[in-house]
Amino acid sequence: MKSFAIILAGGVGSRLGGNTPKQYLPVKGVPLFVYSVRKFAALSSLEAIVLVVSAQWRQFAAEALAGEPAGPRVIFAEAGASRQESVWSGLRALDGIAADSDAVFVHDSVRPLFPVSNLADGLAALETHDAALPVISVKDATYQSADGQELTAVLPRAELYSGQSPECLRYGPFVRAHSCFTPAEIAAIRGCSELAYRAGLRVKLIPGAEQNFKITTKEDLQAFTLLV
Repeated sequence: MKSFAIILAGGVGSRLGGNTPKQYLPVKGVPLFVYSVRKFAALSSLEAIVLVVSAQWRQFAAEALAGEPAGPRVIFAEAGASRQESVWSGLRALDGIAADSDAVFVHDSVRPLFPVSNLADGLAALETHDAALPVISVKDATYQSADGQELTAVLPRAELYSGQSPECLRYGPFVRAHSCFTPAEIAAIRGCSELAYRAGLRVKLIPGAEQNFKITTKEDLQAFTLLV
């Protein structure tokens, strides 16, 4: 089984502010997205990395990777209007390259602190399941409100988990799963494991990590800077 990675780097990072999307901001002289690329490049079974970027940032991304050590080939794909549309763009870039039974990781470039054990765990999970999702347990009491004003449900904390990336999926079944949904439904999906589960695929939960936070705010970026 060969493996491939789709790294999503096409967001605008509006909550962080500024004119440069957060995944391209320099952290100790290195654009943020490169930290994730480096971790995947160290995986010996990885055949290629699909970097999903918007057209206006493709040259910047290519130049940032030009100084990196040789590793898996990098294929560029155009970012979509939503996360899952960007994933679909990355999957199309692997058409004719990835086999039906190959593994594909899907990762948010702004989660640079994911443990490398997620890669081995994800591949191992595909021996029995169609997909693998890194998760961490929800620690706080969790409540539901239909309108944001009044409590409508108390959720069972012991059964709740927060999803992370990289998600790992079997290429062929995951591609075919997209045919179960309309374009509008795909645009509304927020995670690959959600799509896989809703299409009837089996998703195994694997251990995530507290440090694998998504860099969303200035405080998140400052915290990451202190850790690298």
